[in-house]
Amino acid sequence: MRGKTDPKVLVAGAGPVGLSTALTLKERNIPIEIVERDDRPGTHSYALALHPRTLDRMRHWGVADKLEAFSVPVRKLVFCDHEQPRYSLDLTQVPGQESGLLVVGQDHLETALLGPLEAAGVPIRWSHRLAGLKQTEDGVELELERLMEGMSGYAMARLEWQVDKEVSGHASYVVGADGHFSMVRRKLGIEFPKVASTQSFAVFEFKTNFQHHNEARIVIGDEGVSVLWPLPGGYCRWGFEIAEAAAEQYSRDKDRLFMQVGSQGYHVLEAEMLEEMIRHRAPWFDGSIGSFRWRMIVRFEKRLAERFGDGRIWLAGDAGHLTGPVGMQSMNIGIGEGEALAHILADLVEGKGDGKGLQQYSEQREREWKALMGLSMRLKERSGTEPFLGSNADRILKSLPASLDSLPAFAKALKLELESC
Repeated sequence: MRGKTDPKVLVAGAGPVGLSTALTLKERNIPIEIVERDDRPGTHSYALALHPRTLDRMRHWGVADKLEAFSVPVRKLVFCDHEQPRYSLDLTQVPGQESGLLVVGQDHLETALLGPLEAAGVPIRWSHRLAGLKQTEDGVELELERLMEGMSGYAMARLEWQVDKEVSGHASYVVGADGHFSMVRRKLGIEFPKVASTQSFAVFEFKTNFQHHNEARIVIGDEGVSVLWPLPGGYCRWGFEIAEAAAEQYSRDKDRLFMQVGSQGYHVLEAEMLEEMIRHRAPWFDGSIGSFRWRMIVRFEKRLAERFGDGRIWLAGDAGHLTGPVGMQSMNIGIGEGEALAHILADLVEGKGDGKGLQQYSEQREREWKALMGLSMRLKERSGTEPFLGSNADRILKSLPASLDSLPAFAKALKLELESC
């Protein structure tokens, strides 16, 4: 079976970045279509901390109220060592961060963003993947495949995706917002090298009576960086950085695959591990440990695309960068990338742009991510810096809910110096 499609802009990926890109294009009245390999929006409640600029975008799109009903606001970041809190950063006193962070499940975020797109009748092709992209003078020739579940195997039957329909078409431009395994990036032949060491985290979400006071706590110690996020419904999430060797050992020892980030999957953990980590890294945590929502080891690779696009095909979000989880940088900045890219493409479709904006977009992305990953900028101690912050400035840089634009304000609030390296 074959079908046809002919949008002005095809958005690959229906995660937060792809949906935000599509919303911006729709506001500009650009004919669009979204393709998504999965058969529905996110069904898990993996919690995300939305930065103030992201919240501003949600308010602009009229979905903030829906998110706030299923969220927890975070007003302070508390930096701790293994014994006690050492420094409290009041986000409401940091210029540009006054609204603080909003912790919300990814399922709620994607459902909220889908609402105005579905109401506007934007076509979304669920269970479709890009099979081919070919650039021409006036656009991109597309080959899509519609997927369906099928049974295979003889001795042991298993479910796997099979192609039941092919779709061809044409788009003026393509946006790859299809995540870290991006098919768009791979079709372009863009390298996605590791630029820093991989981090693995043992992550636990559980019911607790811990009084969080709308604070997130970042624990820095010899074992790495750990983070405690308050979650809606009386839950919290602890993420403890662990050595790669330990992550691999847990992967071998356990027998239930739970989640995959980057290029590798890991397995379910025992409650005793949580208790031990709290005892050694955060004995000040006095909350109860109730029922678990999930617990797993997640591996976060640090990668940066060699460029963010070519010709009429461009990347946004995790398709172009992967970084650590503590500051929730990748998704938040990715949403901004999608918005910026959408405006550049809309101008080109409307005959207003000259193409230089796309090259500037790629250069800006590289500059921002090299800074946030500590490859081109660093924080360092200066006169008046709290010693704990000064001695851990490099890890603090990668843990802040910051963008390149907001880094100077965070540095000033922490009494740290920001410099090129």
